[in-house]
Amino acid sequence: MEMSNYNFTDTQKESCAVSLMRDTIKELALRDTISYEDALLRFTNSKVYETLFDYDTGIWRESPDYLLNLYDYCNSKKTA
Repeated sequence: MEMSNYNFTDTQKESCAVSLMRDTIKELALRDTISYEDALLRFTNSKVYETLFDYDTGIWRESPDYLLNLYDYCNSKKTA
């Protein structure tokens, strides 16, 4: 069965998104040598956080590395 043909419920999508967010925040904290709480605040104040929980984007299906790269990309594109 192809994943694209399976209809995930919003509850399943949310569960995946939350798990992915937790893993990504752990990686961010380790990489930047900051506390989990600081990493959580940084992440939840980013556009990536909003996008992750917009289930139509499908980002909830990705890996922590993908999400962290997207987070870095979005933060590098901030303009004054």
